[in-house]
Amino acid sequence: MSVNQSSDSKYIITDDPFFEGKIADYSKKLKTKVLSLSELLTTDFDSQGKIIKVLFYISRYEVEKKHKEIHQFLKEHPTIMSNIIVRAPIDYTGYMALSIEEDLFFTNVPDDAPLVYLIKNLVNAFTSLQMIVDKFELQKRINVSTNEISKLTKIGISLANEKDFTKLLRDILNSAREISNSDSGSLYLVEKDERGNPRNLRFKISALDLNSDEFILPINKKSIAGYVAFTGKQLNIPNVYELSGKEEYKFNSDFDRMSNYYSKSMLVVPMKDHHDEVVGVIQLINRKKNFQTKLTLDEMKSNSILDYDKYSEELVMAVAGQAAVAIQNNNLVHDIETLFEGFVTASVSAIESRDPTTSGHSFRVAQYTVGLAESVNGVQVGRFKDVHFNESQIKEIRYASLLHDFGKVGVREKVLVKAKKLEDYELDLIRWRFQFILKDVEAKLAQKKIEYLKKHGNNGYPQFEKSIELEYVLEKEKLEEMVRVITDSNEPTILEEGNSNFLEEISKMSYHTTEGNQLSLLLPKEFSFLSIRRGSLDFEERREIESHVEHTFQFLSKIPWTRELKMVPSIAHGHHEKLNGSGYPRGLSAVEIPVQAKMMAIADIFDALTDQDRPYKKAVPLDRAFDILKMEVRDQHIDGDLLDLFIESRAFEKIQHKR
Repeated sequence: MSVNQSSDSKYIITDDPFFEGKIADYSKKLKTKVLSLSELLTTDFDSQGKIIKVLFYISRYEVEKKHKEIHQFLKEHPTIMSNIIVRAPIDYTGYMALSIEEDLFFTNVPDDAPLVYLIKNLVNAFTSLQMIVDKFELQKRINVSTNEISKLTKIGISLANEKDFTKLLRDILNSAREISNSDSGSLYLVEKDERGNPRNLRFKISALDLNSDEFILPINKKSIAGYVAFTGKQLNIPNVYELSGKEEYKFNSDFDRMSNYYSKSMLVVPMKDHHDEVVGVIQLINRKKNFQTKLTLDEMKSNSILDYDKYSEELVMAVAGQAAVAIQNNNLVHDIETLFEGFVTASVSAIESRDPTTSGHSFRVAQYTVGLAESVNGVQVGRFKDVHFNESQIKEIRYASLLHDFGKVGVREKVLVKAKKLEDYELDLIRWRFQFILKDVEAKLAQKKIEYLKKHGNNGYPQFEKSIELEYVLEKEKLEEMVRVITDSNEPTILEEGNSNFLEEISKMSYHTTEGNQLSLLLPKEFSFLSIRRGSLDFEERREIESHVEHTFQFLSKIPWTRELKMVPSIAHGHHEKLNGSGYPRGLSAVEIPVQAKMMAIADIFDALTDQDRPYKKAVPLDRAFDILKMEVRDQHIDGDLLDLFIESRAFEKIQHKR
């Protein structure tokens, strides 16, 4: 919904359904509009350039549950000034571990606190916000009279939007030079050690030679840039060649001699982050009257070079502040990407550790799929000539491929790693059963010998004994043949027709023991598993394995993907779909399957065929793998054009070589 803004726009966002009733007697004093927490993201706060004061009065549980949404909301609404009052005990400090900045938390108010205490805190919170707003408005009125405010704004926008770090550094230096009319300059960044302590300054870029090699300066007071980084104070030097010698720093003229340049006036400022820590140094050289003017060496030594005045210092410091934020944001984005990359790698490693036989599968599928996507980008004719994946989409494909099997975390491990139709203990139980039967047969035949001797003595016993031994051998061979067929049928290969019929016969047999018990040679459950025509899983187990795709989708859908990566869940969701609609889990048709998922399906099958680590099947040669994939094309399971491109590009050869 949309809300109309008054000249003094104030809102209270709360999850307390009784809040408006509580403050009814104080509504005139507060003069605020109350919205429920659920209305936050659906309300259009059209500020029309004015500052809006928003006070959150929400429970600790909602703060902890929705802190990321609140943080994102505040990021997307820079004209909103906000404070948060937490409905929690006074000693509650859980907000310190959340993604919202600590200075946004105004105070805690327990639910059982007196109403007057709550009202006072609401008034104080709005007063605090008003003081901040007044401060901003005063600063705005001071700056708006100058033309440079527009320049600083443009610089800030430019720096905030720049993703290329090298270009960002160039833009920072050029912006500082332009706003101060500097002829030249350099930029240095602070490097930290493993403990996060400043270690040295690294020269990154120069206005005269953007391709200069990087070098390192110690952070101390001996050099000009090192002094600024060490002290955090700017230096404004009218003429670096006329230093008194009493300064703690010295000017190094080597660069001037090597570059046929003459440095005269110099302004060196630190770039500080929000913790007031120096992240870099901007060194500006030779202020001139007009930025576009090209100076000769003689002019650099003359009065054409101006001193840096106080106003120039302030402008450059403003740029330095924006630059520090831009660098920090760029580093933060990089850190977040690195963190997420680590999370993805750890997640994939975790799921693959449950099934070591498929170790590396997800990483290889990602490499194959990305390689195929890059090959699609190079197509000039045919179906895919208009298909192009940009850098973000390639990353999207890679993440979807890496995480395509993550849903296997929801599959029971005994099913996930099941290499044969029966578990080892189940097959051992059958073997012990047959050994027991053989021993029982042996006992029965021994009893026959005893009875013969009792009845006939030794008369004709040798011939009788031979017949008994022959009977034992025949029974043993028959039982061993049954065990052999059962053992062979337990393999996940295609079940032979002869073995299938014999298994059925065995399942119908029973044995009467000497104790009078009837013992089935194969239990119904054992026969059911051994009768699986292909593979090691029965129908229910296969459904459980197939459910991993849905688990993957549900897991990935809970991740707040950025706009550039929003297709990750959908791509992973479709990697087992088939063009003819016979795939799973949704039975999509060809036009409904994303092309990225079609590519991943080829990569997934190819790696399963050529993987050498799976104990339940042998890896097939490349030619045989391609033949099988072409059969999948004929059966309308996978895309033939993509398969042709996959084979022609030979992108898989690098990975095959590594393996």
